[in-house]
Amino acid sequence: MKISIVILLFILVFPSSIQDDAKNPTLIRIPVYQSFNNLSEIKCSQFIHDFEYIQLETNEKCLIGDNPEVLILKDHILVYRYQYCYVFERRTGKFLYELGRYGKGPGEYYNGLFAVNLNRSVFYFGGWNQTMMMYNLDGRYLGSFPLPYQKKDLEDYILMLQFSSLPNSLIVGYSANLIGIENKLLTIFNQSGEVIKIFPNRNILPKQKFKLIIANEALFYQFNNETFFKERYNDTLFMVTEKKLIPFVLFSLDRYTIPYKSKFSLEEQKNADFIDIKNIFENRAFICFRARKESIYYFGLYNRKQNKLFISKLNSGLTNDVDNFIPFNPRFTDQVGNLVAIVNPLDLEKWFKVNSLKLNVLPDNILKLQQVSIEYNPIIMIGKTKTSD
Repeated sequence: MKISIVILLFILVFPSSIQDDAKNPTLIRIPVYQSFNNLSEIKCSQFIHDFEYIQLETNEKCLIGDNPEVLILKDHILVYRYQYCYVFERRTGKFLYELGRYGKGPGEYYNGLFAVNLNRSVFYFGGWNQTMMMYNLDGRYLGSFPLPYQKKDLEDYILMLQFSSLPNSLIVGYSANLIGIENKLLTIFNQSGEVIKIFPNRNILPKQKFKLIIANEALFYQFNNETFFKERYNDTLFMVTEKKLIPFVLFSLDRYTIPYKSKFSLEEQKNADFIDIKNIFENRAFICFRARKESIYYFGLYNRKQNKLFISKLNSGLTNDVDNFIPFNPRFTDQVGNLVAIVNPLDLEKWFKVNSLKLNVLPDNILKLQQVSIEYNPIIMIGKTKTSD
């Protein structure tokens, strides 16, 4: 059975490969469940001291569709989806080039950016025939290698749907448990496709009928030269090393934890009263997250020093009381933990029309954004956190 993936998305394990939460005094416990009963309004000034706005160049070589992914590097901005990866200048937003190319020709990829090794500046794309393709930041093709677990049929198809990298040249992949009997959770492998370490999946169920592939069952991010992982059905965020999964943050969800068996029931997912943590952002002072509950999005702000959590409905974004401009709806971070949002030109145009009385107090760098047409590429909005100067 052939499975065509058009979406890029991207526990208990044996004692030998995980530390016990009870024996881990550094584990951060964030009381999400309790805080949902005491919502408050989070304003940007609580954790942001300034905003930077970067208008991405628009031309026929770099047209950006809806809901792209964004990676902010020191000197570059990467904007990517399944069939493109555009590179812009970090400071000016000038379009530089396309990284790799979608297609069936030599050196062309099948599916967009999978993972990035920032230490070695290697960018991994999904290749044809179950391979992973490598490019450097200049766009030079570095070669490919086979993924572990080559597909045979659905009965023994180990589908690794999401990936990240470790500080060395190793890659970690998350296995989607398509029919309930997958015994692998994470696989660490090298650039030859050789398996180095397997972290087992202990959520084994009676064999299920294949129904769908769920996007975003795994959440990976990198900060401070470490790689972190959280599964949708587990309250714990882990630090991933070559040998162990180390519990790092416990998001206490209590009865709002998503049951593992719900992944095989469309009806249970549709009617569920669960808290689904979609994104996690970390810097030296805060751990932030976006969560969804009953189709409503929320933003969580955990102050590490004060050990306090605030949760607010996100709606169109957090109130921007820093420069009194457009609301802030972060989805990404840069390498030092500043939060990053994408501003759609249509939303920008609407804001200027509704808030015309504010124009006389806005700075010039914001006023010039009135020139942005709805046909333009989006604006990158970077919130400078109060501890990342």
